[in-house]
Amino acid sequence: MTEAVSKGDIRRAWLDEDEANLSAARVAKHRLVEQVRRLVDAAFQLDTGDAGYHPEDASETDRDLDSDLDSGSGIGSGSDSDTDRAARFMALAAEAESLADRIGALPRIPRTDIAAEGVNASQARRHDTLLVERSTVNGRGNPLAPPMRMWADGEVIRGEAYFTAPYEGPAGRVHGAWVAACFDEILGCAQGASGAFGYTGTLTITLRRATPLYTKITYEAGFSHREGRKIHGWGRCYADGQLTAEATGVFVIPANGRMGHGATE
Repeated sequence: MTEAVSKGDIRRAWLDEDEANLSAARVAKHRLVEQVRRLVDAAFQLDTGDAGYHPEDASETDRDLDSDLDSGSGIGSGSDSDTDRAARFMALAAEAESLADRIGALPRIPRTDIAAEGVNASQARRHDTLLVERSTVNGRGNPLAPPMRMWADGEVIRGEAYFTAPYEGPAGRVHGAWVAACFDEILGCAQGASGAFGYTGTLTITLRRATPLYTKITYEAGFSHREGRKIHGWGRCYADGQLTAEATGVFVIPANGRMGHGATE
């Protein structure tokens, strides 16, 4: 799916790299991040079983079920009381808290290294500074990312995303903010075909139809033209071959010509 780009291509900060170029520890971190995404999805979709729940009725129902369980009648084996579910969820929360504490105690990426000069900050921190590692849209090391995968097809950047329940807006549909976020990211990469990078100035999204969950969403974006410090780009996304949204963007190169993606002007 991915196409390698030259080391001199300034769009590389967004694009996937072959795992053969990554350390074993970074590959393992990516696997951990994937499992965190699964955990978020599973926790989000947990059924509390309290449809039509009325607090004034709970105590009597729970007492009856608990009494049945204590007497060995087995009535509770096919259905759980609110108290049963709460106990299981609290036990899972304790496990999650313990795991978060263990991970939190491990060495962390120094934020000063990331904020300094992007990929120019330190070659030792090169992978940590790449957007393909840290982005909230396509970062392999960021559990908040769906994640979107992006690759170069000449001057056009192509991408794929697969949105699950936590990214839902209207029922069964991707939240429009995530559709827009993916456009911001892929147009932000595609502008590099101009030879420079700018920060997002204007992003205009036209939603043509609903973007569905649990469906491969394909994106494409490209560089249109440049006017001084302004870089113009375009983008489209599709579900099952149908256009769901379009975008245009204007990116503004900083006056000093420097950005935190390793690009200078």
